[in-house]
Amino acid sequence: MRHLLLNERVHSPVDVALVRARVGHVLRVGERTTDEDAEFLSATTERALNGVEAGGAVLRLEASDDLRELRANVLEDGGDPDGAWSRSLVLDGPLPDAALEAPASEVELLAAQQLADDRQRRRLAGLATERARELASHQRELEETNLGVLALHAELAQASDEQRRLLGAERAARDEAETARNRLTFLSAASAQLMATLQRSEIRGRLEKLLIPSYASAVDLWVVEDGALVPMDDSEGREPPDTAVRAVAERRPVHGEASRGGVVGTAFPLLLAPRSLGAMVLHREAGAADDDVMLGELARRVATAMDNAQRFEHERDTAAALQRAMLTRLPQVPGLELAARYLPAEDGMNVGGDWYDVFPLENGEYIGVVGDVTGHGIHAAVTMGQLRTALRAYSVDERSPAALLGLLHRLLDRLEPDLFATAVIVRFRPGDPEVTLASAGHPPPLLRTGPGEAAALEPVSGGMLGLPIDLTYTDNRVEIPPGGALLLYTDGLVERRGEPIDAGIERLTASFSDAARRSQGSEESADLLLASALRGHAYDDDVCMLVLGPVPHPA
Repeated sequence: MRHLLLNERVHSPVDVALVRARVGHVLRVGERTTDEDAEFLSATTERALNGVEAGGAVLRLEASDDLRELRANVLEDGGDPDGAWSRSLVLDGPLPDAALEAPASEVELLAAQQLADDRQRRRLAGLATERARELASHQRELEETNLGVLALHAELAQASDEQRRLLGAERAARDEAETARNRLTFLSAASAQLMATLQRSEIRGRLEKLLIPSYASAVDLWVVEDGALVPMDDSEGREPPDTAVRAVAERRPVHGEASRGGVVGTAFPLLLAPRSLGAMVLHREAGAADDDVMLGELARRVATAMDNAQRFEHERDTAAALQRAMLTRLPQVPGLELAARYLPAEDGMNVGGDWYDVFPLENGEYIGVVGDVTGHGIHAAVTMGQLRTALRAYSVDERSPAALLGLLHRLLDRLEPDLFATAVIVRFRPGDPEVTLASAGHPPPLLRTGPGEAAALEPVSGGMLGLPIDLTYTDNRVEIPPGGALLLYTDGLVERRGEPIDAGIERLTASFSDAARRSQGSEESADLLLASALRGHAYDDDVCMLVLGPVPHPA
């Protein structure tokens, strides 16, 4: 059984540098410093570079079952597997277990390879120094004859040239490794920043901070929409540059003509197989083409970030449409005013599973509900719609809010085992001050008994709907006095980062009690509650509320 240590696809010199570092990692773990190791590493690297020049390749590194032999294989893209390049290295002992473990991060890996290369170059420099000592000894032996002196001078000159060549090669290799490490560090940091946002406008802003002024004086992003290239900043009247059009069509970087100021526009296609999302156009000094490979890789990562943002926006818009379609128009209830509000969150996937509903029963009573499904997006919105529909169906045969919550709990546990929900259900009859309510892990309803008088109810509450345990719920009876009102809401109205939810409930209670003096009816009261609760607060969860009141004296 052979051990697979490495199986990487290489498309650029940066990829080859990283693969070289990983092969060096395997050799360094065993404290190996032989010339055979260096030849094996150099030959494998050179063959991988040839594969990159041919259009790409796959490098595979395996160890024998007894861990005493390494074999490297390089197969060019589209090449015959039987014709793959192969080279073996027989080890003087089995590889330690650490050689089979995953290497460190890319930056640390390249740093370790740089250190190993430095050690190898120092060894070569030591050999050159030893040779110089030997030549000095020969000089003492041959200085008695002119022939010896001439031969000695020739050898000294040769040694001096060799040493200068080795030192030059060392400096060049060190500079190349440092440049590769800096580019990999830049790409790693750029990827982290680009993937940390799902807003396309933020992607453009972060890209400008990354590239200006080190790699460009200006950055433009053009995206493909309906078969045409349009600027991502939505500015009108701008035609895409020819370089951007060609880069998208030819799927390769395109350099424009230099302007009078010596600035050239280079377009990199935003490739995401098998399609192109657009082009990244950089305005930079003419002749600054050394970083094209790195910038091309950056363009691919920009394409991935933009595709993620587009998918997110599509899911958000779909969930929003689904949420709006499921929100109920409140019925006209004789002698009772109803008001409901729903607001999506300001940031992120701003549509969740919050909902409200009010519908009549056959005996003249009504059922009102406010609920919240965990999570956000289409999944939560669909689950919310299923619970809303199921509640209406269950209410045909069942009037008890507690029993209805029990049915919803069992349904959600079977329907979506990974999702949970909170809800509060109230049953009321127009003209009757007594209402029956039951809660499933939901924030406590607020009862206003008169102007300036409101308090949070503490009904007997069961656990959240959908928990994988048997739960029971309890009906609670509450009397709403004439002129009073009942407020049901979701946690998005009272939660704020950095403070306990009790502080938000107290703040909402004060606003609810004060709204009776400042408003005329439930609609205006609902608007005042929203304005007061959300003032100066960027909410990252959706908000839902239902106000029932005022309730008149019993007939």
